[in-house]
Amino acid sequence: MPVIKIFYSETLDAAVREQNETIQAGLEHMMREVLRADPAKCQVVFSCSTFVTPLPVYVDMQFRANEYRQGAVIETAMDKVVDVVGKALSTGIRIRAFAIDQSTLYARDVD
Repeated sequence: MPVIKIFYSETLDAAVREQNETIQAGLEHMMREVLRADPAKCQVVFSCSTFVTPLPVYVDMQFRANEYRQGAVIETAMDKVVDVVGKALSTGIRIRAFAIDQSTLYARDVD
């Protein structure tokens, strides 16, 4: 289930378009290796925004809570996200990570 949403300033749109495959591959690798996520359930979303503050990139990371995904693991995951996105875009990043209680999580795919 991990979902990483990357909101970036419209001034970075060209750089994101150029680097999106590299960013996505790096983040999916982190989700599989660090968060131990099912590859079929990893999601990366890019969204160009007209207003991002105080830094030009805001990353929102959500994941299912479990015993493994605690403090040190989440810190490592956040560090990896900052490393991947920061290297690709050469800019500052604000990141937040949220554990979602599985008992309140509902999801479905609709064709």
